Amino acid sequence: MASFPLPTVDDESSVTRLLEQALTAAESDLATTRACVARAAALLEREPAASPALPPAAPRRRVGAGLAPWQARRVAAHVDENLGFSITIDQLASIAGLSSSYFCRAFKDSFGDPPHAYIMRRRVERAQTLMLQTREPLSQIALACGLSDQAHLCNLFRRLVGQSPSHWRRSRWQEA
Repeated sequence: MASFPLPTVDDESSVTRLLEQALTAAESDLATTRACVARAAALLEREPAASPALPPAAPRRRVGAGLAPWQARRVAAHVDENLGFSITIDQLASIAGLSSSYFCRAFKDSFGDPPHAYIMRRRVERAQTLMLQTREPLSQIALACGLSDQAHLCNLFRRLVGQSPSHWRRSRWQEA
């Protein structure tokens, strides 16, 4: 059994070296491979705690993934124009010229949210605009935004904004 010396934590490239050693040992020594991978995982787990001053890492995006700019513009425009109606993944995927499954992954990579969450957020944003511009009842605003009823608007609004639509509306009207 070949023995590979494990680098210390002080070594800047210890994780890289551990993974290189694991790759070298992978074909001949499973125990060493496991030990190297376990040590690398332990170092990676310890890494964020060692530097609390650093901001949290942004979610990783796959290189080359996502919608092309023209696809993102067309999809976003379609969503904004049709918020009062039913919008399906199949419709959005056909606008982008992609399969539904690939579209969902690419959409999330481009917009940061899955399509349904993005559409719901845009509907709440539209409802906020309508609440400030009109005196329409919340039930009418909910229907105009493509939501099934006022209760749906209230639940969604509270989840995304943190307060009820009526409270949010009253506080904004009083400020104006």
